[in-house]
Amino acid sequence: MASTYNTVRKLPQRLPPCRHHSSCRRGARGRTVAQRPPPRRLQLRSILGQCCEMSISFVQIPVGMAGSLLLVEKEYTVPMATTEECLVASTNRGYKAIHTSGGASSIVLRDAMTRAPVVRFSSTKCASKLKFYLEDPHNFNSLSIAFNK
Repeated sequence: MASTYNTVRKLPQRLPPCRHHSSCRRGARGRTVAQRPPPRRLQLRSILGQCCEMSISFVQIPVGMAGSLLLVEKEYTVPMATTEECLVASTNRGYKAIHTSGGASSIVLRDAMTRAPVVRFSSTKCASKLKFYLEDPHNFNSLSIAFNK
């Protein structure tokens, strides 16, 4: 099975100079977020009231494609916005290892966002004990006192 990863990775070897690479990568995968090139002149007005409080400006960040990620028996190409060199390449190596080993599986326990303290444990067993403690409604008062000092 030929994967999108191999197709996209080999594009620079088959193409003329750099100008064509990004447009060909965008076309190589039909369902990616980055299907069109970024506008030449970005307008601050287009992001006001979205994404960030008290916006004063924004920057363009390069978007690379990582994939193919084999997750729950389905392949995904993941757009990654980053200025860190080699991050997309490193992610691709990880995706290749996952793909080669038969893929990964995932389950969503709860879809939410939180602002909370981070706690580190020496094992998942210790972490799970805290999880169950935190979920017990009888412990709310002691937790509230400890975290709201």
